[in-house]
Amino acid sequence: MNHLRENGDEKTDDRFQMVKKIVLNPKSISMGEMYGEVNQLSQEWTDGLASKVMRNAAQEVEEEKTWVVFDGPVDAIWIENMNTVLDDNMTLCLANGQRIKLRSQMRMLFEVQDLAVASPATVSRCGMVYLTIEELGWRPFVKTWIYTFFKGYELMPDACKEHLWMLFEYTVDVALEFIRANCKEAVVTTDLQQVTSICNFLEYFIDESKGFKGQDDDKKKLLDCVFAWSYAWGIGGSLD
Repeated sequence: MNHLRENGDEKTDDRFQMVKKIVLNPKSISMGEMYGEVNQLSQEWTDGLASKVMRNAAQEVEEEKTWVVFDGPVDAIWIENMNTVLDDNMTLCLANGQRIKLRSQMRMLFEVQDLAVASPATVSRCGMVYLTIEELGWRPFVKTWIYTFFKGYELMPDACKEHLWMLFEYTVDVALEFIRANCKEAVVTTDLQQVTSICNFLEYFIDESKGFKGQDDDKKKLLDCVFAWSYAWGIGGSLD
């Protein structure tokens, strides 16, 4: 949406507005730190992280959209406080009686592992997007990694990035099929874990201090060597 706004002419179109994203992990803090609490000694109210974020977003007057992303496991305690936010009231009710009315430009996103302990009241208030590991595969991760980790990286020109993607494309599926059919692992892994291991090795070895330098053609040859080592240990390292 940001890209469409920057490159489009429809400035008043609701689909072409800038989006500000605020990400927090609800399980990394206590309920009081998340929604606010009263100090038992001074009887003073202290805003929580989520309530402060929502209050600031609700006070904005621009047409920009604000997405508050809760990236962490759902439990029946913190998510229940969201029920009034997610229904037609669009209001966060705090323990001190305050109410924060959300703007129509605001959205709540929950990025969760599963909904095992989420109540029907919560689930029925949300739209769901479900992605299975098998359907998503390893390709989106690798392509994103290549073009973000090496962004602005002078050692990796575009020709080398394309060559690296080709190496992944031609070799990874064959190896994953082979180890699943013929090999044993002490601890069972997923396909994405194996591919992530290859990327971790490559992040370490694609470095000038490790000898990765020269012209583009030289770098492609070095990339072949580094990839072969990373490939063998990234996919084979978990095998018995």
